[in-house]
Amino acid sequence: MVEHLGELLAQADSALTRERVTLDAFTRAEPYRLPTSESLTESLFRVENSLHAFGQRFDGLEIWEAAIRDTLSAIARPEIPLHEIALLYLVAIAGYRAPPETAQGESSVLIRFSEEGLDVFAPASGQSRQSADEDFLAEISQLIANHRDVEDDPTTDELIAIQAAYWLLDRGVHIPGAYPIWGTSGFRDVQTYASITDPGEGHLAGTTRDVRYLRGVIVHVEHLERGGGFTREEMEPYRVPSARTVARVRLHVGRGAPTSSYLGRPLFEGTIANSQIKTGRTFAAAASALLADNLAEVKLAVEGLSADEAITLLATLSRETRRDPHTQVLSAAFNINSPILDDRQETIRQFGRAVWRTTPEEIGLLGIAITRGGGFGKVTWDGTSNTYPSSCVITQLTMPVALTLVHRAHEVGLLTYFSAGFRLAEVPLAVYTGVDGIGLGGAQILRYMDVESGYHGPFIHDNIGEILAVRDGAEATDRGRAAALLARLDRLYFEGSLLSSDDDIRRLLFEALLSENIAMAAEVRERLPHVLRMTEDTIHPLLAWADRLGTPGKKIAQDRIGGADWDAYLRRVRHARRRSDLQDLAGELGRGSAAQG
Repeated sequence: MVEHLGELLAQADSALTRERVTLDAFTRAEPYRLPTSESLTESLFRVENSLHAFGQRFDGLEIWEAAIRDTLSAIARPEIPLHEIALLYLVAIAGYRAPPETAQGESSVLIRFSEEGLDVFAPASGQSRQSADEDFLAEISQLIANHRDVEDDPTTDELIAIQAAYWLLDRGVHIPGAYPIWGTSGFRDVQTYASITDPGEGHLAGTTRDVRYLRGVIVHVEHLERGGGFTREEMEPYRVPSARTVARVRLHVGRGAPTSSYLGRPLFEGTIANSQIKTGRTFAAAASALLADNLAEVKLAVEGLSADEAITLLATLSRETRRDPHTQVLSAAFNINSPILDDRQETIRQFGRAVWRTTPEEIGLLGIAITRGGGFGKVTWDGTSNTYPSSCVITQLTMPVALTLVHRAHEVGLLTYFSAGFRLAEVPLAVYTGVDGIGLGGAQILRYMDVESGYHGPFIHDNIGEILAVRDGAEATDRGRAAALLARLDRLYFEGSLLSSDDDIRRLLFEALLSENIAMAAEVRERLPHVLRMTEDTIHPLLAWADRLGTPGKKIAQDRIGGADWDAYLRRVRHARRRSDLQDLAGELGRGSAAQG
């Protein structure tokens, strides 16, 4: 009860700040406070202080504040029966007015307070396939989705049921069922996903409450705040979020969109070589725990490592992380302002020594090689620096370099992502590269921020709709459609599913986009109606890949496999496809892909 009332106060504080305080006038002197384990007495003390501070900042809510204060006072007195406390608690929840409650109809759950505690009953909407606790989480996730679909809010009883679901999550119960994934480059309903980024609370109160905010979106949970005048070397700009909060966000997102989380940059003790076992396995354990709640992705920052060290670390993580390797992505993030020592054996053979890669393009291309060498599935190029807020990563790279990086990564089967400094004006630039995702969060576009201290304030979820409208508009232009087509062609090239006769056209489209000759790109697009007619993936990515490989025509994979072995190879692929043997299929498909080159 106390934790829930504290959460409602925080949500009301954010909502009223957005309503009553302009961006320019926002101030915050203190950084984010890390929650710690609390006794009931300590929790009461914290929430009472928050209530007092809330009352000093905002007027007009005295009745609601009194309801919370009465509940806290009753909880502090052990002689008061639980059912009497519950009545006060229900009044306090019902009086929550930021944002205003718009609940409609009757509650879909039943709650019952007694002297033994709280019972929450949720109706079973389908056949049980998990434990009772997992079934309960599945029903609550669906309840949240149902309210999102009809654009109303949970009832008071349903809010308590959601808190009960949080209680189960905190005790290690995992969210069951199917989950959305990143999907395949060029074969999604939206090519460039908006990665809406927040530490979590903004997602719970904003992103996940509106179905319009989830189309072509990946809900990314990451601690965003540096502030305090620190350099990025002294304090990482992005850090790992609360695992408890990540699970709650997943519960609320449900099947509405993919969910991802950030781990941070590696932590070492002593030499890097001596730390590989501890660092690799520690991060693999953290990634495994997050992915167990059916996240689509976990991201690691690759910093402070040479290229060979980075490949070793990523390969350890790739091997040790427990996940579905075909639907759950491990992502490697590279900062384009941080030079990397390229000490790979092929570099030493070529130059006789290790070579520093210092320009954004060199770092970006090396990031592709490290990501692929380490067995990760997604490469991120990040543009943060010691200036805050950051300038846009696309501007730092330039459009030709950004387009080239995406093109080269797609050719070897990697998902791609840009982050740092995006405002509305730069969103179309990312779309025109055909990138799979862009990180959108922080003070530039989705957060209040004190310009003096750098500390963050409320999440501005109302801006998500505008971001998505700009993204969709850019994708609908000739340039946006050409970039999406190049992403599809590059994916087909990687798979080996591309017709041999289409490879020169693919290269021509890249050159047209590189020179920003949009008329030529549009003309090239008209020469590929058979590629444009291909359907988006609605089945498992490996099954869709196998289906594309089995269509008529001479494919690039045939050259890679060899003409004499092609028919036998294709029979093995089709046999594995019919049996939906994903492990066998992955091995066979890999033989014909560009990953073997």
